[in-house]
Amino acid sequence: MLVYSPEEEEEFFDQIEQVYLLAEAEDIEAAEELLLEIEGSIPDPKESCSVGSLMLDNIYSFYDQIGQVEKALPFFLTETAYLQEKMQTEPVKGIVHFVTTGSIYYALEDLDKAREYFKIAFKLGKKKVFADYNPDFLFMALAADEDFEDFKKNYVPADEDEEDDELTDEQQDLMDSYCEKGNHEMDEENYAAAAEWFQKAYAVLPEPQEDWEATGYITASLGDALFSAGNFAGALEQMLIANTFYGTENSNPFVLLRLGEAYFELGQEEKALGYLLTAYQMEGQQLFDDDKKYLKFLKKHHEL
Repeated sequence: MLVYSPEEEEEFFDQIEQVYLLAEAEDIEAAEELLLEIEGSIPDPKESCSVGSLMLDNIYSFYDQIGQVEKALPFFLTETAYLQEKMQTEPVKGIVHFVTTGSIYYALEDLDKAREYFKIAFKLGKKKVFADYNPDFLFMALAADEDFEDFKKNYVPADEDEEDDELTDEQQDLMDSYCEKGNHEMDEENYAAAAEWFQKAYAVLPEPQEDWEATGYITASLGDALFSAGNFAGALEQMLIANTFYGTENSNPFVLLRLGEAYFELGQEEKALGYLLTAYQMEGQQLFDDDKKYLKFLKKHHEL
C-alpha cells in the first residue's frame, strides 16, 4: 500500500483546497485541471493508497458542486470494478464507493444501475453504510423486484436540500407492503418468515428510526413474531424499543404483556411480574387468554 507521509498528506490537502478556491473564483477549467492532475498522481486502485478514498470523495464533491456529476462516474467505475473482483477472495474497505456510484446513476435517473450498486453496498456493509445518504438508496437495495418496479413508475428525484419530515409515497407503500406480508405470515403461523418481513419494514424507516410514528407498531409486530418463534431475547429487545416509543402515558398493554412474558421465559421473574401486573391492570384477564401459564404465574405472586 502507498502510504503518504505527513508532509505529503499536507501537500495533498493544500492542493485540494486550491481546487475549491479556484472553483469559488469561478475558474472551473483551472480547478478541474488541477483536480485531474492530483488524481493522476495517485495510482489505481485508490484503495491501495492512504489518500485514495479522499481523492475519490473529492472527485465526486467537485463534480457534484458544479452540476456535472456524470464526469465522476468513470473514476468510480474503475474503483468498483477492482473492488468487485477483490471481494471474491478478501475483504474490501471502500464499501461506500458502491453507494456513491449508485448515487451517480440515481442522479442520472438510471435506477436499475443504481440499484445494482446499492445492493452490493448492502451486501458488504448492511444498513449502516447508508446512514448518511438519501433514504431512497437503502429502499432500492432492499425492495423486492415488484416493489422496485412500482418505485420506478412513481420515481421523482428527491430534493436533497429539503428536510424530510414524512415518508415518501414510495417509502410508505413499501413499508405497508412488508407489514402486510408479515401479518399474513403471522396468520399462517410462519413466525420466522413474519419476522423477516417486519425487519424489512423497519429498515425502510430513515435514521433515526425511533423518530417515526411507525416505529411503535413495527417493533411491536417484530417482537411478537420473534416471541412466537421462540426467540425471546430478540423479542425482548424489540419490545423494549416499542415500549420506549409508546412511553408511560400511552403504554401499550400488549407490549407490556410480551415484555413480561419474554422476561419470564428468560428467567428474570421479578421484571416479568412488574410488566405482567401492569398489563393485567390495564386490560384484565382476557389479555392472557392465549397462554394461561403467565396468568397462573402472576396469580401465584399477586392477589388479583
